[in-house]
Amino acid sequence: MLHIKGYVLRLFADRGPLWTDEVIDAVESEYGVSGAYWRGTVRLTLVDLYAGGLLSEQDATVDPARTQSEERVLFRYALTDFGRERMAQSGLATQGAQA
Repeated sequence: MLHIKGYVLRLFADRGPLWTDEVIDAVESEYGVSGAYWRGTVRLTLVDLYAGGLLSEQDATVDPARTQSEERVLFRYALTDFGRERMAQSGLATQGAQA
């Protein structure tokens, strides 16, 4: 099974820009996990990929209906050209992801 960062990058390569909650839902479904710990893990992964320049922020919103009634900011991220380049260099782009 692919590590979460790799899976998240492939998700963006395959689907295009995604909101935080969409990524969380996909990871929870793919890995069979759920709960606050895993939602936090995915959020941290997204921040790490954003800070590294592999993702760019496209938009932001607050929608408690999408965040378990919590007032939490949702971000819409997209894969950057640098992210695609790093995927290709690491072999992620050649293993089934569109890059």
